Amino acid sequence: MATSSKLAKIIKIRAISAIWIIPIVTAIVGLWIIYSHYADRGTSFTLLAKDASGIVAGKTVIKNRSVDVGIVDEVTLSDDYKQVVIKGRIYNDMDPLLKNDSIFWVVKPEIGRDGVTGLGTILSGVYIELVSGNDTHSFQNKPFVLSDTPPLSDPSIKGIRLNLESEQNGVIPRGASIMFHGYRVGNVETSEFDVESRKMKYQIFITKPYDVLVTQNVRFWKEGGINLTLSSRGASLDVPSLDVLMSGGISFDLPEGSKLGAPAEQNAVYTLYEDKKSIQDSQYTEYKEFLVMLSDSISGLSEGVPVEYHGIRLGTVSKVPFYTAEMLEKSSILNKKVPILIRIEPGRLSELVDEKVDIAALIMKEQENGLRASLKTSNMFTGAMYIDLDFYPDLKNKYDPKMAKQFGYDTIEATSTGIAQIQSKVMQLLDNFNNLPINNTVSQLNQSLASSQRLMDSLNRIMASKEMQNMPKDLQKTLRSLNKTLKGLQPGSELNNQMKESLQKAQQMMDELTPLLNTLNDKSNALIFSAPAKKDQEPKAKGKK
Repeated sequence: MATSSKLAKIIKIRAISAIWIIPIVTAIVGLWIIYSHYADRGTSFTLLAKDASGIVAGKTVIKNRSVDVGIVDEVTLSDDYKQVVIKGRIYNDMDPLLKNDSIFWVVKPEIGRDGVTGLGTILSGVYIELVSGNDTHSFQNKPFVLSDTPPLSDPSIKGIRLNLESEQNGVIPRGASIMFHGYRVGNVETSEFDVESRKMKYQIFITKPYDVLVTQNVRFWKEGGINLTLSSRGASLDVPSLDVLMSGGISFDLPEGSKLGAPAEQNAVYTLYEDKKSIQDSQYTEYKEFLVMLSDSISGLSEGVPVEYHGIRLGTVSKVPFYTAEMLEKSSILNKKVPILIRIEPGRLSELVDEKVDIAALIMKEQENGLRASLKTSNMFTGAMYIDLDFYPDLKNKYDPKMAKQFGYDTIEATSTGIAQIQSKVMQLLDNFNNLPINNTVSQLNQSLASSQRLMDSLNRIMASKEMQNMPKDLQKTLRSLNKTLKGLQPGSELNNQMKESLQKAQQMMDELTPLLNTLNDKSNALIFSAPAKKDQEPKAKGKK
């Protein structure tokens, strides 16, 4: 068998030319530089602002705790030209600061509640402060809002955020203190008016560990004024801190007698009351409504004032005045009476008595015994009024059961007292004054005045006569003579010395006559019969009488 062999074809591979080494190395270095450039740029983000005052692309830095962590790359207007779009980036090693709930604001010189801040930006220019958030999700590259003011609460600080609503007048400013028993535990973060609900709405933040003080049963009220309380125990003056006095504040606490309740939840909504007294009234949610028809003027009576019995509060005035369509249809003037609506709150008595009392039924029953409602004055200076319930003996057994229910409401009959009675007496006094015979009195008075005038004319004529003119001269002569006589009686005068000598002689004569007078006094016949001679005393032995 024949064999054949073929020689392998050897192909020589060409080596890479050395000339390609330099371009390849250059390309690798270039790619590395490009990669390093973009890798070191960090994470880009977008800010939306109302204006770009003081912000310059490539110069304005982004800081966290006074350390540069980024820079502004671009500043432009939005597509609709209504806001500013700021492109910025965070340095590569600072990426963890950028989170979905991070907060940015412009730092510039300003005067606020805490004094003057941002003075360092006068020389260095404004900068953007970054505060990292608590979100743990990956960054979603959504635009952030650039604020003009710093946040009042650091997002990293733990606590609870709540929402408050108020229908009262007055605004609590942003940054105001949240107080508990006088201690600051938080602040007001936002303060705005909601046009749709016509309410002031606030967002507040209470820091940890004070957040546990907030439960479902706490009540919030406004602070800021000086409270003066006058009672039988004296006067009590409550003066808040200067910060609260200047800008206001909010306090919270449990109403007296309330249970602690469950802990509050984040973003829970509470009502903001006008004062601390109002929170006590808010806990009485159970009530019975009564209609009161007042014949007195309701000027000074307002909603929210108390209904009392001998100083004990039983309820609250809820509507002043209170008209329904049925009332206006049946009687436009309601027999010259003004209807008001009151609430009797049984919970107020539960604090005073052990057993449950049906106060509403008791009031309806006791009207037969003279229980009536009336207007009383609570403040003479302001004219403020309240509703008082009391017994009037003269109205006993004068209750009309037909009036127990009017216009669908249980009705408490009213009587006029206090100011109304005073006004009635004043009007009666004026009527009596008008009935006086003023015309006759004035006529008689005019006649008396005419007689007095004639008498005065006569006196004037007498005083103008010559006899009256010469009378002072005669009187002066008489006074001169009397003066001379008195001078003759003065000490040292001759007449005075003679009188002294005569008195001395009379005294001497009286001294000499005194023994004789005494003798005559003892024995009236002493001038005729001589007095008996006195016996001589005989000496006696010692011991003998």
